[in-house]
This record gives sequence, structure tokens and C-alpha cells, in this order.
Amino acid sequence: MTSDIPRLLQEARAAIGEAGLECAVIGGCAVNAYAEPRATKDVDFVVEVDDERHRLLVAALDARRFWRASAVGDGGGVPDLALYRDEAGRRVDFLFAHTAFEQSALARSELRQPYAGVELAVVSPEDLIVYKLVADREQDRADIAALRRALAADGRAIDWSYVERWADVWEIRERLERIRTGALE
Repeated sequence: MTSDIPRLLQEARAAIGEAGLECAVIGGCAVNAYAEPRATKDVDFVVEVDDERHRLLVAALDARRFWRASAVGDGGGVPDLALYRDEAGRRVDFLFAHTAFEQSALARSELRQPYAGVELAVVSPEDLIVYKLVADREQDRADIAALRRALAADGRAIDWSYVERWADVWEIRERLERIRTGALE
């Protein structure tokens, strides 16, 4: 299924574009845009949002035979997060930009290649670190370490003050300090 990720990225981006929405890649595919590629089973996007264009996105996904498998924060409007699947079991996750952080992440995104031959907007390394700190799973911590190694090898500095600002907003500063003081895995 991993070999199908480039096509899945393109299909999801096409649906997002049909709805007239701005988006950026987050998650494992975003890590791949900066660090040594790793396998991933899904694609993740942060997407700007309003009710009308959300309905257009749902219609565009439906036309591609994707259905909503689950959602978080779905109080009758646009959810915070929605997971879509297709008949082949492929998954696209949408994090809808309700917060100032998510809007900032979208604004700071840049064109990169999360997979060879596929160019899309990808969140900045700093925003990706914040997303990974919020999720705080073992794979997220490994992804942060991989990002740090890759950026250091490229001579690219991380804007830690930006990361600290959002870590404070999300109340996850202790997670940030843990990864900053720990060894690069």
C-alpha cells in the first residue's frame, strides 16, 4: 500500500483543489519531504475550512469513492479532524484549520516533494515538530529526531522560539524540553 501513497496524495490534493481549499501536507509524508523517507500507510493534510467549501470537499471525496470513517469534534459543523477511507482501505486524514496555530502552519507551508515526483505544499519543519509534539506517540518522537538530524545535516537551523511559542499555547512545553534535551536518536 505504501507504493500507492503518491497517487493517494495526488487524488486527495485534487479533491481539495476542487473544493477551492488551501492545504498543506502534515504527518509522515511531511517528514519524508525533509528527512530520510519512511513508510507510511496514510496521507495527512491540514486544510483551511468553512462550511460551504467543506461540503464541496465531501462531495469531491465522495466522487472519488472515499467515505468518512470517523471524525472528531463533529458538533454539526465542520469537524476538527476527519478520517476518510476508500474501498481499497487507503486512508486520508484531514485536520481542519480551526486554530491560530493551524492557520499559521498553512501560511508558512512551502512547496516540497513528500514523495518523489509529487510536489505539494508541506508544513514547515517547525510546524511539523509542533504537530508531532501534540500527538506525542513513539513514531512522532522518532520523526522529530529524524527531522532534527536531516535539518542539521543540511545546515538548516530550527526556529526554536517559534516552536516554543506554540508549545506554550498547546501546553506541551515539557514534551518539547524532553526532545530538546534528549539525544538525537
